[in-house]
Amino acid sequence: MKIDESGRRSIPSEGPAAEPVPKSHGTVALLLVALVLIAAWVLVLPQVPALVKEGSDLISRLASSLTGATGINSTESLNYTIYSPLIQNGAANISYPSDHDVLSTYALGLINNDRANYSLGAVTLSDINVAQQHADSMLRYGYFSHNDTQGFKPYMRYTLLGGRGAVEENIAYSYTGLPYFTSTASVEGALKSLEYTMMYDDSQCCNNGHRYNILSSLHNRVSIGVAFNSTRVYFVEDFENYYIDLNFSVSSSYYVTMTGTPLEAGLSANAVYVTYDRTPSPETATQLNSGPHEYGPGSLVGGVLPPCVFTCQTFEQGVTVYADTWTLAPNLVAVTFSLRDFIQSYGAGVYTVYLITGNDTSSAITSISIFVS
Repeated sequence: MKIDESGRRSIPSEGPAAEPVPKSHGTVALLLVALVLIAAWVLVLPQVPALVKEGSDLISRLASSLTGATGINSTESLNYTIYSPLIQNGAANISYPSDHDVLSTYALGLINNDRANYSLGAVTLSDINVAQQHADSMLRYGYFSHNDTQGFKPYMRYTLLGGRGAVEENIAYSYTGLPYFTSTASVEGALKSLEYTMMYDDSQCCNNGHRYNILSSLHNRVSIGVAFNSTRVYFVEDFENYYIDLNFSVSSSYYVTMTGTPLEAGLSANAVYVTYDRTPSPETATQLNSGPHEYGPGSLVGGVLPPCVFTCQTFEQGVTVYADTWTLAPNLVAVTFSLRDFIQSYGAGVYTVYLITGNDTSSAITSISIFVS
């Protein structure tokens, strides 16, 4: 099956030999003017940074090239200072406004009210603080993008900060041009407006990508990020599919071991897909604000199938690797395989491993990125 480039997302044919067909992921940035007179907005408009739609060496080198960045933002009334949020050695210095717990609880309520209106179960707060790290980064460095200044995409940040499920991201942004966001209530007002726009005014902007994320029945957790100064609010929702208590390791020879226990009955993976991104490189705020405006799951480069001796199925495009061990059962996940054939074909970069429950990466319950130098 050939890759179909039209639209937000695609679904390959059924069966383990089918080629997965990823497409650009529909979460997109929003610009929302809050409580500002039309005349004031017109005066301020030329100063608004270019907004982007939605949305990708190694970590130490990326970080060292950016440690001299400046531009700390703070709100005087809420005593919020953002320190360098760069991800280094699997951790980041994440900064929180003094009212973060109030704001994240409020935002979670907005999300779950929208889900309840469509008879969907509530999501819970994640313990992976990837959304706040990205919100901090956007405010500190002055950009609006799913990619960050280190060149990382959402699923890369999620893995680097300890995530072992799958993640899909919404980002939104409010700018007033005047010092308005100086209280918890004013920031809550921005979050409410941004959430409403993502839910009910998203079709022309973003092909309803934000709305899809909010209403995905597979999402069961969300990491919430809120970063702001007196004129800007950044709102990040990193929705998770978290269904396996998973141990994931990669040896020095790139031999992958995935073992774990499913956390929910009736949901089990049926395939392993592998995607590829080039090695991330630092990007400036100007580059990030100018696009690209969407992000996807990387370029599909094949996948992993069960062990095979005689008549063996293959992926129609990319590399087919046969696992050394393969158990994808309702009560156990145990898969081991080598990335060497992928690396031999595509070289250095980032390989992301997706355990699929349906037919494409939107049904993944892992999105674990492996950085290969």
